Amino acid sequence: MHKQLLILLASLSLLAALVAGCTALPMQPGGAMNDMNAMATAAPLPEPEAGKLTIVDVRARPAPLAGGTGAVYFTVLNGLDTDVQLVSASSPAANVVETHETISENGVMKMVPLPDGYTVPAGEALELKPGGKHIMLIDVVKPLAPGDKLSLTVNFDNGESMELTVPVLDMQMNMPMNMQMPSQAGAMEGHDMQPAAEATHEHDAMAEHGAMDHGDMMLAPEIKAAIKALPILDVHAIDEAINEGGALDAAAALATLDALQEQVNSTTWPMELEEMIRQVKSKAADLRSALQAADMATAGPLAMELHDLLHELEAHASE
Repeated sequence: MHKQLLILLASLSLLAALVAGCTALPMQPGGAMNDMNAMATAAPLPEPEAGKLTIVDVRARPAPLAGGTGAVYFTVLNGLDTDVQLVSASSPAANVVETHETISENGVMKMVPLPDGYTVPAGEALELKPGGKHIMLIDVVKPLAPGDKLSLTVNFDNGESMELTVPVLDMQMNMPMNMQMPSQAGAMEGHDMQPAAEATHEHDAMAEHGAMDHGDMMLAPEIKAAIKALPILDVHAIDEAINEGGALDAAAALATLDALQEQVNSTTWPMELEEMIRQVKSKAADLRSALQAADMATAGPLAMELHDLLHELEAHASE
C-alpha cells in the first residue's frame, strides 16, 4: 500500500508539471520572445566544396508595392583557400541594390547598409537570412509576388561574378518552428485576422490601388519630409522578424511602435492622408498589444499590413 501511494503521488506531481509547462505566459519585452528564438535549433550549413565558390538556398521575400523594398537571401560557400568579399549585387528588378544587415542598436531595430559587403572566410559559409545580413532591393520596378522570379548578379572581390535566378517565396511557409507557437492555428480562429498567405494577396490588391492613386496626390514638402522620417525600415525589420523567422527583439519592437505613434501624432496630416494615417495608428496599436501578449498569430498579419501601409505612404512621398 505504501509503495502504491508513492507511485500515485509521483504521477500526480508529473501531471502538475506538465500542466504548468503548457500554461502560456504573457511576453515580457525582450524576454520570452528572445528565449523562444534562442531555443530554436538552427540547421547546419552545407560544407563548401574544395576549390569552389558557390551560392545555395537562394530566395526572395515578396515585395507588394512597386517602388517599395524587397530582400534576397542565400548562403555563400567558400571552398577556396583564401577569404573572399561579397562586394556588391545588382538586379533589373530594382533601381537600387545594396548589401544590408538588420541590427538592434540601443534598443531600436535598424536596417543598415554595409557598403563594403560581407567577408566569407576561407573554407566557411556565410548565411544571408531574415533578421540578419541580406541583399536589399530598393525601389522595385514592379511588385514581386510568390511564384515570381528575378535575376540577381553577385560580385566578389576576386573578380568572380555569379548570375542567380531568384524565386520569390511566401516566406511565411518557411518560418522556423521557433516562431510557430503551438496555439497559433487555434488563435487565428479567435481573431478577425487572415492567415499570412491570404493577407499577402490582399496587400497586393491594396498596393495596386495605391499605385494607381499616386499621381493624383500632391503633398507639401513638409508632409513628404514627415513621411520619410517615419521608422519605415524599422517596421520592415519587425515584419521580417515575425513573418520570416528572424530574431525579434521584443523591447526594440515596442520602442519602434511607440516612436511611430509619437511621430504620426506630432504631425498635422492633410485631408487626403487622414484615412491612411488612421489605419497606420490603428494597426500600430493593435500590433503593440499583440506583441505584449505574445500573440504571434495576430501579430504576423498586423506587421505585414502596417509595413505595407507605410510603404504606400512612402510611395506618395516620392512623387
